[in-house]
Amino acid sequence: MRQVPKKLKELWIKLVHENDSPNQIAAGFAIGFFATFFPIPVLDTAAAFVIAWMLGVNKSSCLIGNNFVLLIYPVIPLLVGIEFCVGKWMLHESIAFHVPKQWNISYLLHESWPNVRAFLLGGMLLGTPSAIASFFGIRSAVGRWQKSHSQKKDGPPLKVL
Repeated sequence: MRQVPKKLKELWIKLVHENDSPNQIAAGFAIGFFATFFPIPVLDTAAAFVIAWMLGVNKSSCLIGNNFVLLIYPVIPLLVGIEFCVGKWMLHESIAFHVPKQWNISYLLHESWPNVRAFLLGGMLLGTPSAIASFFGIRSAVGRWQKSHSQKKDGPPLKVL
């Protein structure tokens, strides 16, 4: 856990040194962060990257946002459980998770659909406010950082006599 502050600092340095506006950096981060709430591990990264590319926002901040949750890895099973429970609750279904004796395509296509639907709905319901909050937080922080560091680079303002 001692590595987490060091990794956060490294990610922050990568974010603020991008040559994009705070809005583009924050939008990329928010898209990536939103995608982490979906239970399909590799496709969420690919989908987030494609969406960031299509919208023309910062793609590296998208990948940082998408992988940000890995810094708090022990929380991921709890997050997935909460997504499932929220999804089941919103669908008015009982929170029962049946583990099959055999995994096959038939089970995945027919029997697991209620669980997949609950995961997707829960991910969307938890991911949307999280992405919105991350957008405003990152935009504000990057904007302040860029403003303070552009003044240092340019020097103090000239006084008019």
